[in-house]
Amino acid sequence: MTSWFRRTDAGRGDRDDWFETGDDAIVVRQASFRGPEGSGRPAAVAASRSELAWTREKFEVFGARLYEAKYGRLVNGLVSGGEPVSEEEFEAAWQRARHSRNTTAPEPGGPLARGTRLTGTVSVLPWGPGRVGLFVDLGLPVVGFVDLVHLPPAPGDWPGVGTVAEFEVTTVRFHLEPPRGAPQIRLRPTATPPSGGPWRHPARP
Repeated sequence: MTSWFRRTDAGRGDRDDWFETGDDAIVVRQASFRGPEGSGRPAAVAASRSELAWTREKFEVFGARLYEAKYGRLVNGLVSGGEPVSEEEFEAAWQRARHSRNTTAPEPGGPLARGTRLTGTVSVLPWGPGRVGLFVDLGLPVVGFVDLVHLPPAPGDWPGVGTVAEFEVTTVRFHLEPPRGAPQIRLRPTATPPSGGPWRHPARP
């Protein structure tokens, strides 16, 4: 039987944990907040065990580390006790926590914290130069994407397929509602050339 309950701990910086557990008392979903109670407090965790398992299966340990950097780490082991709450109350807390984590950059200790610099190769411009953005092969199990707002305004100044350049992580996005899609590393170039100039290879002067 699915259960929902809440535990608060003022001794841990006003930690407020909401749990959804199954028959085995293992956490299925967890929403945790830090700081005094209020609508604007940040979420420490908004994680689902099934999402984590799916991400690990599809994108290996690296994907699981990205997930935990984005949504926090679930409590391991059996969990019991606390104040029972309704399913509706838990869902409301879950949605608040999820929104908080989705609008926050990955944790600094994660594999791709905001500001991490990576060398990548432009792999495809699916909508053509000047439209939407482009994809970057980073040599990782997940792809990178550069939005057009971070690229030169003139389509002719966009890097072509095969261009090697340095990029900076802005955030990591997950699409986890069915049908699920790959995590996406959002990037911006660390430098763009002047109009008409070539994109400099980061390993070359």
